[in-house]
Amino acid sequence: MPDLVGYVAGPGEGVAGAGPDVKATAATTAGALTVMESVVRQGPPRHVHTHEDECFYVLEGTVTGTCGSEAFEAGPRSFVFLPRGLAHAFRAADGEARVLLIAVPGGIEHYFGEINNAVSVTEQESIGARYGIQVVLATPAATDAQRTIKGSTVGE
Repeated sequence: MPDLVGYVAGPGEGVAGAGPDVKATAATTAGALTVMESVVRQGPPRHVHTHEDECFYVLEGTVTGTCGSEAFEAGPRSFVFLPRGLAHAFRAADGEARVLLIAVPGGIEHYFGEINNAVSVTEQESIGARYGIQVVLATPAATDAQRTIKGSTVGE
């Protein structure tokens, strides 16, 4: 195991070589995880990960979305777990929300670094394929008959 050192990334500070919102990377955690503070507006298209689980802790605002066929709504201080292999999408319910994004294992910061600079859909698809992240066709929204996850209570 590589030599690791503890550290603190304070408000407005990120890890060396990354922006101020990147709090932990694969390099700083020996591959264990990536942590990024992020503002969510429209959110990403429905997608599925094959390499990492994606989660986030809602700091401000409300995030709504789907994971598999289940709908969720998560307000401040809620935790959302989106396991690899299940298609998911999310967005801010009103305007924007601020979240702490956590990906396990780490490395998704490399994907974001590339996908945010892609100039075509073809390039986006190629980047996604390299990182095991694929945009999937939208499915009908979860119906009232399907289980809804609200806040931090599962299975209401």
